[in-house]
Amino acid sequence: VKINYTGSFSDVALAAEAARAEIGAGADVLTGTAQMVVGAIGVAKDDGVPWFGTQADQTQLAPSIVVASQVYHWEVVMKEIIDLMGQGTIGGKSFTIDLANGGEVISYNPGYALPTDVKQLAEDTVKGISDGSINPPRP
Repeated sequence: VKINYTGSFSDVALAAEAARAEIGAGADVLTGTAQMVVGAIGVAKDDGVPWFGTQADQTQLAPSIVVASQVYHWEVVMKEIIDLMGQGTIGGKSFTIDLANGGEVISYNPGYALPTDVKQLAEDTVKGISDGSINPPRP
């Protein structure tokens, strides 16, 4: 896994340049986040490189190459934040969204020809992470 930080959340041209560099170096698959994602996903689409979305379902940006997206559901923690604010507590607490609490879900692109066994393995892995039987490394 190679990580490329562009230093910008919004520089579409820089994201496209980074995607070209990664593909040129042999990347098999790409992902990206933030507003600049349209640059990188455009390059991936042009080159036929599979893409995994992050934050929201990115399928509509490139239906032919988006395999799946990690979708954030902030409403999982928003109720708790609002309740705490109503009790006079503002700040001083961090909130987590993850697969176990439904704050993150995997949205598969129904138009992408993902083999059934691969999708099942992905679903089993998500279930294992959710129930704690699989513990991926964390930063």
